[in-house]
Amino acid sequence: MRRDIDRLLEGPFDLLIVGGGIVGAGIAWDAAGRGLRVVLVEQEDFASGTSSKTTKLIHGGIRYLENLDFRLVREAIRERQLLLTAAPHLVSPLPFLIPVAGKFPRPWPMVRAGVSLYGFLAGRSGIPGHRFLSRQTVLREEPILSESSVEKGAVYYDAQMDDARMVWEVLFCAMEKGAVAANHLQVQRWIMEEGRIRGAELKDRVSGRLFSVSARVIVNATGPWSDRLRCLADPRSAPIVRPSKGIHLVYPDIGLRHALLLSSGKDNRIFFLIPWRGMTLIGTTDTDYQGDPGQAHADAEDVNYLLESSNRIAPRLRLLKERIISTFAGVRPLIARDQKDPWAVSRSHLIHQDSNGLLSVVGGKFTTFRRTAEEVVNRVCALLPDRKTAACVTTGSPIGYRPSTVSKKGIHASALFLVEKGILEPAAVERLIKRYGIQTPLLFDAIKQDPSLAAPLCSHHPFLAAEVRFAVEHEMAVTLADLLQRRFQVDCSPCRGFDMLPACAQLMGALLGWSAERRQEMTAQVRRQLLGMVNQ
Repeated sequence: MRRDIDRLLEGPFDLLIVGGGIVGAGIAWDAAGRGLRVVLVEQEDFASGTSSKTTKLIHGGIRYLENLDFRLVREAIRERQLLLTAAPHLVSPLPFLIPVAGKFPRPWPMVRAGVSLYGFLAGRSGIPGHRFLSRQTVLREEPILSESSVEKGAVYYDAQMDDARMVWEVLFCAMEKGAVAANHLQVQRWIMEEGRIRGAELKDRVSGRLFSVSARVIVNATGPWSDRLRCLADPRSAPIVRPSKGIHLVYPDIGLRHALLLSSGKDNRIFFLIPWRGMTLIGTTDTDYQGDPGQAHADAEDVNYLLESSNRIAPRLRLLKERIISTFAGVRPLIARDQKDPWAVSRSHLIHQDSNGLLSVVGGKFTTFRRTAEEVVNRVCALLPDRKTAACVTTGSPIGYRPSTVSKKGIHASALFLVEKGILEPAAVERLIKRYGIQTPLLFDAIKQDPSLAAPLCSHHPFLAAEVRFAVEHEMAVTLADLLQRRFQVDCSPCRGFDMLPACAQLMGALLGWSAERRQEMTAQVRRQLLGMVNQ
């Protein structure tokens, strides 16, 4: 599935989706599965916006019980279970510990009742149940906590996920079912007929080429950019989005045995300390934001807020700004009509239709993307009464490359050849199967034809030269940022990908026909982006 924008000229389509985050990918998957002719375009790279800047959790949202949002929590728990089953290579159970001391901000009876209710709503969800701990047990299981910050504790389970990979592999499901998708395509203007939007003029940000795509229904799934897209058709459009910025810190491993759910002493907001890829993820904030969503970053106030809140509860850690590995920030598209403090705003979604026919979906949670997509496609099908469609097929369907379905016997010959010839180590074979699943034979075949592709890109990460080629030829990577930040996700690692950057630039340049000048330009651009992720 190499990037091929000429396929967008195969229309007209039933559905044009603008936005390549998790919601747009989910809509494409659902709609294509029902038999609609679907095209999806994204102005940057797939998952380059909010969908890759999450807390990396698939969760019911235990904190929403405070707002009595039982429907949302129940729905999210159901979707959590579906994703644990559909994508076990991307979603896995994670224990959470809530330490409690005193009555502020959430007393023990409130925490105990909330965790019990959360467990009741989950029912038999296939992951371990909750338990309540004494002070001694909490301090034994999480010795980083200070004695003064613990009287009792509760453990419950949610799940951790790979957000950027989830977006890509959901989109892969959509393309398997016939959807057409392309990244780096920006809407320049809407094509109107009798006051209705019938298509879009697009600019290819790689080549500069302009062309048009027509569709009977258009869905705006651009998240925090939704109002900007709506204003292209009608500058008087009333806002439906309330942008809220959330930042995260990537810190060295602090020895966590659980994810910690904590409350800030400043404003009672909940935040997390989470073990993540051999490091610690700290976040998130939740503040109103008025700038360009693509330029959101962690400023000094954001960073200090999270460090001070963490050090108050676990002072022996002495978290220091100087030790932060990286930071990232995303903008949530909250529903504009809710004027509460951003962290208290409901994470329910809204499907809005303008008088010109444009459907926009905002709000929601990453966890509930599949259900949100199902509701959107139901609306789309209602707008196409003459189009016969199947029922939703995404409930319970496996997602993505499906490593668990791979028969090792089926690829044994190729793997055995590479191992016997000393081209790949057995551990590398296992890693490739776990990551690429049913796509693994494509990598093995490429390495058999050119053993140099088995070369590692650097000493800090396991990625091979063959994976650069695979990302270009099968995952539509066309810039170094696409590769390092979304396909490999090394931008938040201690080396931030700088060590593999020269090799990646050389390989991508050869595959995509970059001139020496273009390669230098792309390298300089991604260097600036990676350096910008260091705390401000």
